[in-house]
Amino acid sequence: MKGLVRLQHLAVAVVMVTAACSAAQNVSPNVGVSSNAPLGASHIISNHGGKFSAAYTGTYSKSGDCSAEAFFDYEGNGNAKFLHSSSEQLSLTWYCFSPNVIGSATLTSVRHPGDSITAKVSSTDFKSPCYGFTMSFMVTGGTGRFQHASGSGTMVVKRLGRKCIYSYSDKWSGTLKF
Repeated sequence: MKGLVRLQHLAVAVVMVTAACSAAQNVSPNVGVSSNAPLGASHIISNHGGKFSAAYTGTYSKSGDCSAEAFFDYEGNGNAKFLHSSSEQLSLTWYCFSPNVIGSATLTSVRHPGDSITAKVSSTDFKSPCYGFTMSFMVTGGTGRFQHASGSGTMVVKRLGRKCIYSYSDKWSGTLKF
């Protein structure tokens, strides 16, 4: 009987040592050493982004008779850093005969349509879409992996062709954090 009890105690000891060894392997030997870091699960938050650039070409349309405001809708395709192959939708409101224009832009990934970047845009040198102009952009967020995006920069818009036909190209440059 004493032998059986000793064997049970030995089995329990082996199980405890094995469990202790397994648990020790899951803990970094440096956790808590010269540190005020709490033990337990931690989440690593990574910042993504950096220099941002994009280029699009497309067409635009106009509505409004310029008695007070005119509206321009731009739709293009191209590439953007972090989005890769993507589309652009740009809506502008022009206070006619003023150099000021404001609007919004959405850049959407072609491969992952759930990923998009949204921005507010404005310009103080707008004459008409028949001339080139420079706009400032401020990233306001987005969708998918760009949900909390921020950043800013400039966008240069040019007309394509010699006449004021409804085609354009633009180049974005700035920063993007997401």
